[in-house]
Amino acid sequence: MSEFAMGIVGGLGSAITWATISILARALSDTLSPAGINAFRSTVGGLMVLAVAVAAGYGGEIVRMPLWAVLALGLSITIGYAIGDTLFFEGMGHLGVTRAHTLSMVHPLLTTLVGIGLMGEPITWRRALGILLVLGGIALIVTGEGDREAEISKAHRQGIRLVLTAAVTWTLAAVLLKAPLGVVSAMAATAVRSPMGGLVLWITPWTRGTWRAVRESRGREAGRLVALCLLSAMSAFLFTLGIKYGGVAVGTVLSTTSPLFTIPMEIAILGRRPTPRTIRGAVTTVLGIALVS
Repeated sequence: MSEFAMGIVGGLGSAITWATISILARALSDTLSPAGINAFRSTVGGLMVLAVAVAAGYGGEIVRMPLWAVLALGLSITIGYAIGDTLFFEGMGHLGVTRAHTLSMVHPLLTTLVGIGLMGEPITWRRALGILLVLGGIALIVTGEGDREAEISKAHRQGIRLVLTAAVTWTLAAVLLKAPLGVVSAMAATAVRSPMGGLVLWITPWTRGTWRAVRESRGREAGRLVALCLLSAMSAFLFTLGIKYGGVAVGTVLSTTSPLFTIPMEIAILGRRPTPRTIRGAVTTVLGIALVS
């Protein structure tokens, strides 16, 4: 498998796991706050990644990692994970899973412009058309008649602001991640950065009561928490893999195709059926992914 193909696998894998994480986070929102969910999954999932990395022989690379790289990884995870994901989960509570994911598609557009303009990443007409099709297709998914509200409420506007702000933080995080990935492996970088986001959140007042709620979890709720941590560990590594081998523009675009995967999940879990316009959006998105690849 070529390095660029590995980037594609990482980006798409990140999208699938992120879609599943969002569904699980939505299901746990009655028990835990967005910050609490994010702190718990990033801490436990991050420690899982660190343990696997050390067991796989990356301990020496982690210890020898340059200080500037550690600081860059820490800043990236704090901005994109601790702040960005928490804002997104909060906004998702106002907008719903698929709509929030689609609105966050301004993130790859911003990242692509930064990657091309500041980092000199190559852009062909085919790749540019593919990126536009991905963004346009996913936009179609949530603009069908079945997805519209009768009126835009105050909570809806608040959700839009939160998700757009999250998209900006993810763009900054992706840019900060690119430089350290030039000198360290994807696994070592993920092992260092993943637990940091949770540690930052635990010192904030937003996570009060989280451990008590986790200890009291039973049955299906406990199972969701376990799955959330496992998927968070996988998602962090896959996203890093996509950025390292696919580049900031392509890796980020593919990782943010998650709305395409939330649709079948919502059908299976919530019993929702896609509108014809949603189906057209899904087809357009798949074509866009093919062109980007």
